[in-house]
Amino acid sequence: MKKILFLLALYAGSFYQSQTNRFIYELQYRKDTSDEYRKNLMNLDISPKSVKFYDKTFADYDSINKSANRPVSRYSTKTDQVIERAPNSFNNKWYRDFHDYFVVNTHDEMKWMLLQETQEYNGYKLQKATTDFGGRTWNAWFSNDVNIKEGPYKFRGLPGLIFILEDTDKNFIYKLVSNKKLNTEVETKDFIETHYGKSAIPISNEKFNKYVQDFYENPARIFSESLKNGQKTSFKNESVESVEELNKKKEMLQNGIKSRYIYIEKDKEPSFKTK
Repeated sequence: MKKILFLLALYAGSFYQSQTNRFIYELQYRKDTSDEYRKNLMNLDISPKSVKFYDKTFADYDSINKSANRPVSRYSTKTDQVIERAPNSFNNKWYRDFHDYFVVNTHDEMKWMLLQETQEYNGYKLQKATTDFGGRTWNAWFSNDVNIKEGPYKFRGLPGLIFILEDTDKNFIYKLVSNKKLNTEVETKDFIETHYGKSAIPISNEKFNKYVQDFYENPARIFSESLKNGQKTSFKNESVESVEELNKKKEMLQNGIKSRYIYIEKDKEPSFKTK
């Protein structure tokens, strides 16, 4: 990683004339300190036209599908962190997958405080900066040697590329682990702009949360119509043949809805009623 990033720093002036630079982050995340970390690799793709952040598995499966000339593998985000924006912009398209497919437009300009504290990371000197965002306080470590003002998720606007990002409770930790230059513009229309043909419906975060909360109140509704029409369905690899049988699994379905995502912006997460 050091050698590649050094070359990027050396040619920073011509960076935006290249096609796509992909930075891969390891993301560790958990609900709170009592939980085990979930782990995902995340792609940050930076091109002259756009900046995109998403689960790396999307790109892996897309390569499989393109090789087969047909959709043989599909993936749904495990992180709820599928983002697209224009270069040098704080205006984000936040793609949300929850049965239907949505896009929430947000403006996320952050006020950073630069600190004198530094650390070494893979041969690079990183400087510390802090900000408050999404109901959490964040520490970022960026390199002045890599003149790219981007980072994971919606985080950007520092004098250099963010290598490490974590909230003060360490419930979300991003670390840059590799990067590569791609000779072509990355085509993402099948898994970002749409979800395998399902168009993204514009929605506000408030209405998205209401949609998820309604699902929680009646979690069986996505299966009920099929059962009423005489079709069988399955859940957790178990065959279900009636609405009554499905309703017995309500608590299991609700637990799945509550735990599907660990929301990075905890001031914007849905609230679930408990009895």
